[in-house]
Amino acid sequence: MNLPIHAERPGKLTHAQTILYEIDMLRLAADDLTQESEWNSWRNLECFLLHFRNLIEFFGKPISRDSDTLSIRRPEKIWEQPETQPSNEQLSRLRCEDLWNKYEERRKGEINDKISRYLKHCTEQRVVDKRWNVGEMFEEIRSVIAEFEKLLPNKHRPWGELPRALLHSCPTLRPLQRGSKSDFQIELPGSFL
Repeated sequence: MNLPIHAERPGKLTHAQTILYEIDMLRLAADDLTQESEWNSWRNLECFLLHFRNLIEFFGKPISRDSDTLSIRRPEKIWEQPETQPSNEQLSRLRCEDLWNKYEERRKGEINDKISRYLKHCTEQRVVDKRWNVGEMFEEIRSVIAEFEKLLPNKHRPWGELPRALLHSCPTLRPLQRGSKSDFQIELPGSFL
């Protein structure tokens, strides 16, 4: 294997571009989940979960004062020109605390199966099988990210545009055709996440 000496992600000039990158990577990973290879589907599921989690954090997680985490609750970081900032009503439609709560918040006594437990650290949780309904997950956030993109005055992506076909095909993810797992739910052996 001849790996490059260095690798990097594309540069971003604005905070809005950071969120656009997350959206593009989520769409790309969602589209790539249709690949037939198990190894590729495992990799693509991890990529999907990572970018999905980043987006639900941006759109739904309550923020603390001292955090430098980008959030829809700090619109001035995304819309730097006050005259381009959406109204409070428009911004409130982009907030999805329900998704953050559904996928990342757990109460005492609940199964701690949040996304971050499977991705962030090598936890004991990883040996517990988990099915991710990625079709449902994508549908839950699809309208929010589409509305966010509409509200941006500058949608420029220094890394280039996703192929148009990809932009339109992602909302209708095709199921994998292996075995009985044709319902967009992908079950990974615990050790793979």
